[in-house]
Amino acid sequence: MASGSHVDVNERRLRPIYDCLDNGNNKKAIQEAEKALKKHKYFQCAKVLKALALLRLGRHDESSVILDEIHSQHPTDEATLQAMAICYREVYKLEAIADLYENARKNCPENEDILSALFMAYVRLGDYKKQQQTAMLLHRLQPNKNPYYFWAVMSIVMQSSENEKLAKGMFLPLAERMIKKYVDENKINAEAEVQLYLIILNLLGKWDEAYAIVTGPLGEKLTSETFFKERKSADLFSNLNKWPDANAKFKFLLRENPDDWQHWKNYITSCLKIVQSRWEPPEDAGDCDTDYTIDMACKFISQTISSLSDKRSLRGPYLAQLELIKVLRNHSELSVDGTGSPMELFKEYFKVFGDKNCCYEDMKLFIDLITKPQQLELVDSFTKTLELHNSEGNIVFASDVKVMQRHLTILQLSRYLGMYDSKSTEEKLALSRECVQRYHHGLTFGKDLLITDIQFSDNFLMMAAYLLVEVWEELKDQHYLIEAIVQLQKGFKNCPANFQFKVLLIHLFSVLGAYGPCQQLYDSLEAKHIMNDTLGYVISNHMVRLGHFAAAGTNFGSMLKFFAVNHKETAEYLIAAYKYGSFNKIFEFVRFREKLQNSLQYACAKVESMLLDLILETSHHQSVEQMVTYMEIDPSEEGAPAVEFGKLCDNRDLRILEAWEKEVFDTNAAIDFSFKEEKAWLRIRSLTLRILACAVNIGQQVGSNTKTMNNGVGSEKKAPAEILQSLANELSEHIQEYKKDFSKAYSYSLQGPSPTRLSKYLSDGHYQVVCAMIENILLLFKLQLEDLEHSENEKLESPSEKVPEILAGLLAKYRCTLLTETNGKKSINTAVIENLSLLVETMSHSAILTGVCHRILKPLKTSWNKRSRKKKTDTPPPLPAVFSNFTKLVASFDSCAKDMHVAVRDLDPVLLSIDLGSLSLAESEESDCPEEAGVRKDVLKSMETSYQTSSREVCELIHNKLQYFNSLKL
Repeated sequence: MASGSHVDVNERRLRPIYDCLDNGNNKKAIQEAEKALKKHKYFQCAKVLKALALLRLGRHDESSVILDEIHSQHPTDEATLQAMAICYREVYKLEAIADLYENARKNCPENEDILSALFMAYVRLGDYKKQQQTAMLLHRLQPNKNPYYFWAVMSIVMQSSENEKLAKGMFLPLAERMIKKYVDENKINAEAEVQLYLIILNLLGKWDEAYAIVTGPLGEKLTSETFFKERKSADLFSNLNKWPDANAKFKFLLRENPDDWQHWKNYITSCLKIVQSRWEPPEDAGDCDTDYTIDMACKFISQTISSLSDKRSLRGPYLAQLELIKVLRNHSELSVDGTGSPMELFKEYFKVFGDKNCCYEDMKLFIDLITKPQQLELVDSFTKTLELHNSEGNIVFASDVKVMQRHLTILQLSRYLGMYDSKSTEEKLALSRECVQRYHHGLTFGKDLLITDIQFSDNFLMMAAYLLVEVWEELKDQHYLIEAIVQLQKGFKNCPANFQFKVLLIHLFSVLGAYGPCQQLYDSLEAKHIMNDTLGYVISNHMVRLGHFAAAGTNFGSMLKFFAVNHKETAEYLIAAYKYGSFNKIFEFVRFREKLQNSLQYACAKVESMLLDLILETSHHQSVEQMVTYMEIDPSEEGAPAVEFGKLCDNRDLRILEAWEKEVFDTNAAIDFSFKEEKAWLRIRSLTLRILACAVNIGQQVGSNTKTMNNGVGSEKKAPAEILQSLANELSEHIQEYKKDFSKAYSYSLQGPSPTRLSKYLSDGHYQVVCAMIENILLLFKLQLEDLEHSENEKLESPSEKVPEILAGLLAKYRCTLLTETNGKKSINTAVIENLSLLVETMSHSAILTGVCHRILKPLKTSWNKRSRKKKTDTPPPLPAVFSNFTKLVASFDSCAKDMHVAVRDLDPVLLSIDLGSLSLAESEESDCPEEAGVRKDVLKSMETSYQTSSREVCELIHNKLQYFNSLKL
C-alpha cells in the first residue's frame, strides 16, 4: 500500500512537467522540474525530464551532463528509463538506450517490461544476436507467452540474412526445429506464427512441407487475406514444377479476379510449361480443370472476355491475348496458329480502351508484334475512326473527353513509332501549334475539375512542348526552348497539379542556366518523405552549379532531415512489426531502411551540404576551424562522413517524364553511366572534404605536439601529415582513373538524368589547385619540424604562385558575357554561370588551404623574430623567402578574387541592362493573346531574376573570400 502511494505521489509531482512538455512549453517544464527537485534532490525522473526540456531548447551540453549523471546511476524506475530513452532517441544515441536497459536488466533480471524494452532497443540497433538472447530470456521468464519465443525465432531468421554461408547450414534449420517443436506440442496459436513457419520453409526451399502446412490444420489459421491459401498454393506448385496443379489454381484465381495481371502472366507461363512437357491428364482423372494446350488457353481467355461483356470492361483478359502471342513467338518451336491476329486484337483493344489513359502504355508493350508497315497501317486505321480535320483542312475539335483521349492515344503512339521523326521543322511547328489549340479547347471539358485534378487536355500541351524542344535541338535556336517553357508555364498556371509540367520546366530552365524558377516549381511538387530520395535529383545537381547557394543549403537541409528521421521511424515500424507479429513485413522494413541508408542521394546531400557550409559560413580561418570541429569529420576513415561506395544504391526515379518516344539510345545504359558518374563525382567531393578537414586539423595542431603528430608516437592512428599525403595520393589516382571515362561530357536525353560537373572539373584541371596546395602544406609542415636556418632553399621558397596562376588561366577561359550573338540571333551563354560558380568554389577551397599555410607559418615567423632579437646583432638575418612568398601568394589570390568579382558582376542582367525580351519569338508575339503575352513576360522576368541572384550570391561568396585572404597577414 505504501509503495503504491509513493508511486501516486511521484506521478502527481511529474504531471505538471509532462503537461508542459506535451504543450511544447519547455522553459516552463524546466521550472516545474526544478520545483520538484527542490523538494526531492535525487528525483531521477524529474532530472531526466529537465534534460529533455533542455534538449528541446537546443541546450545539448547541459542536457548531456544530466543524462550522463543519471546513466551512471543505472536507474531501474520505468518512468525514468522511458524518459531517458526518449532523450537518447532525439539525439540519435541508440546504443545508449540498449546500454541503459542492459544495466537495468542486471539490477532487475526478473522484470518483464525492462527485458521487453531491451529487446526493442536491440531491434533499433539491428543487433539480431542480442535480440535472440533477450527474447530467450523473456521466454524463460514467461514460457506461456508465445510471442517472446517467436521473437527469438525471427531474430535467428534475420541472422541468416546477414550470413549467407551459415543461413542454410545453421540459422534456418535451427529456426525450423524451434517452430517444429511448437507444432509437435500443439502450441501454435496465431496466424503470425504459421506465417513465420512458411517464411522459414520458403527460405529453405522446402516447398512440399510448406504446401502441407497451407493445406493442413495449421492452414486454417491463415484467414487475414482473401484467397491467401489458393495464391500460396499456386506459387508453391510453380516452385515444385507441378504446372498442371499451378495452372488449375491460377485459373481459379482469375475467375475470382479476371483483371489481375500477375495471375495472367503466371497462367500463361504454366500453360507454356505444360505444352512443352507434353503433359496430358490421365484417363481416370475425371473433370480436369487444367489447360494443357494453346487452344485451351485461347478458349479460356475468350470465355473470360465474353463473361465480362455485360459488366465493366477489364484490361487483363485483352492484354492476356497479346501476352500469349508474345510468349509463343519467343519460343519458335511452338505454333502461334489459333491465337488470333495481333492487328485485329490491337483494333479490338483500341475500340474498348482507346479513350483510357492506359491505352498507349498497354499497346506500347506489344506493338513490336506487328511489322513497321503494319504499325503505320494500324495508326492510320485508328485515325480514320476520328474526324480531326474537315474537307477544307481546318481543325475539327473533339466533341467530348473520350474522343479527345482517343486522339491523344493516337498522337502518343505515332510519336513512339517514330512517325514524327521524318517531319520537317515547319511540320513539327505546325503540329505543335495545333496541339496548343486542342489543349485550349480541351480546357472547356475540365471547368468543373478540382484544383488537385489534372486537366483532360494537358498531354496536348506536353506534346507541343516536346515538339518545340526537338526543333530547338535541331536548329540550336533558344527561341524555341523559351517558347516551350512559355507553353508549359501556361499549362502549370491552368493546372497546378500536373507534376509533368513542373519536372519538365525544371529541366528546361536548368538548361538555360536559370535555377530561380526551379525552386518554386520543386516546392510546388511538395516533395515529402521518400520523394526526397527519388526526386531530389531533379534539382540537387543544379543548385550549386548555377550559383544558388542559399537555396542549396535549404534543400540539402530538408533532404538530410528526412534521411535522419527515416532511420528513427523505420526502427519504430520494426518494433511495431515484432509487437503485432507482422513477421513478413520485417524483411521489407529492413530492406527499406538499408536502401535509404545507402542511398546515393543521401550520400551526395551529406557531402555537398558540408562542403557548402565550409565555403559559405566562413569569412576567416578561425570560423573554418570551428566548422570542421562541429562537423566531427574524421579524415582517416573511409569517407567524410563515411560513404560505403560498394553499397551505394540508385533510388532515383529517372522515368518520371513520359515523352512518348521510342528509345533511340539505351536508356538503361544512360542510367548506369549516370550512376557511375555520380559515384565518381561523389568520391572526388568526399575526398576534397576529407582533405580540407585533414589540412585544417594539421593547422590546428601545429605547435601542440608536433613530434608526436609527425611520428605517430604513442598512437595507433596515422599522423595527420601522413593521412593528408595518403588522401592526396588517393585523389591523384582517382583523377587519373576518371579522366579516361568522364573527361568528355556524356550526352543524356532531356528526360533522363542530368550530368554532374565532373567532366568540367577534370577537363579544365580544377583538381590541380587542391593538389598544388596540399604540396605546399606538406612542405611547410616539414619546415616547421626542422631548424628554419638550416632548411634547404627549395623548401624555404615554398609556397609558389602556381595556384593563382591556374585560377587566373581558368578565369580568362571562362570570362564572357551572359548574352551572345551569332548570325544576328541572340542567345544565353548557359555555360558561363556554371563555369564561374565552379571556379569560385575551387578558389574557396584554395582559400581554406591557404589559411592552413598561414596557421603553420605564423608561429614560425614569431619564433624567427624572437631568435633574431636574442642574437643582438647589428644586422638581423634576412627573413627566409618562405614568408615573402606567402605574402605574394595571398596578394595574388586577392588580385585574382577581385578579377573574378568583376567577371561575375558582369553576369547581372539588370546591372548591364540586358534585355532578355529580345530572346522571344517575334512570330509568337504577334499572335499572342494577352494571357500568353503575360506568361512570356513573367518567364523572362523570372529568368532575369535568377541570373541576378546567381550573380549576387557568387559575388557575395567572392567578397567573403576577399575578407578571408585579407585576414591572412603574417
